[in-house]
Amino acid sequence: MTEPTTSDAGLAHRQPLVFPSRERLGVQLPAALNAFVGREREAREIAALIRSSDLRLMTLTGPGGVGKTRLALETAREIAPEFADGVVFIDLALAAEHGQVATIVAHALGIRETSDRPIAERLGDALRDRQALLVLDNFDPVVAAAPLVARLLAGCPRLTVVATSREPLRLSAE
Repeated sequence: MTEPTTSDAGLAHRQPLVFPSRERLGVQLPAALNAFVGREREAREIAALIRSSDLRLMTLTGPGGVGKTRLALETAREIAPEFADGVVFIDLALAAEHGQVATIVAHALGIRETSDRPIAERLGDALRDRQALLVLDNFDPVVAAAPLVARLLAGCPRLTVVATSREPLRLSAE
């Protein structure tokens, strides 16, 4: 994870890129407004799948209102201590189109957009050596952004993603 310095002037020398004002992402999950009842078994099963295999992308699918988000959040809470660099919940409901997904994810991680490199590249650099879990909620309206998730997973070997969507992302890692 590197960021060019002003003295680089195109040279290969780079300095480490650090998330703004923090070394660890922490656990950034919305607070539960009520008790989680009736789907504890499913949350444990999802957590076990993530723990016991090389699974790095899980998409929880189903119609609206069935509890995909809540199940993803409860699973993330259970496995959060196992991610040294933290867990971040990112709601994609406000994305008007798939091209905004990288910017929304970067903003949630505290990565600022600059004109020198595309935000998707900066995102990959920032997450490359991180052992982190991203919970990408409401992916269905921006499912065309699935290749971004594939690129992040390919370039960031310790990254895990749990997505919620009304339809699968249709990625080979899913």
